[in-house]
Amino acid sequence: MLKKCLELMQLRAPSIKLELNQASYHAGEKIEGHFQLLGGWKDQNLNRLDCDLVIKNSANDKIVNIKNVLSIFMTKQLKSNEQMKKPFTFRLPEELEPSSGALVYELQTKLVFANEKCAKDDRQVQILA
Repeated sequence: MLKKCLELMQLRAPSIKLELNQASYHAGEKIEGHFQLLGGWKDQNLNRLDCDLVIKNSANDKIVNIKNVLSIFMTKQLKSNEQMKKPFTFRLPEELEPSSGALVYELQTKLVFANEKCAKDDRQVQILA
């Protein structure tokens, strides 16, 4: 109920979104894009930005492997309604199997605030043969 009231008053939590230049890549290829950070209804102190490449078995949604892509420790304040872009570059490992009906790749991003709350974004990436 409180969340609905905040939405009606156009008050929102800070958010993060990973925007990539492409949706599909080959193993070993470089991924480029940026993180889009958007401040919420009040200023927030940022602690960390994490991004992991998560490999899942889509049949049972179980995680097969996790590779840390990026961890940035920071002491920055994200002001109310501020928009910020952070560049993102990552070279995919050479040994990745192509995406399939059973194998799914996701870039999972987490922005951690000083109060240990966080904003998350999951971006699916297709690995081509």
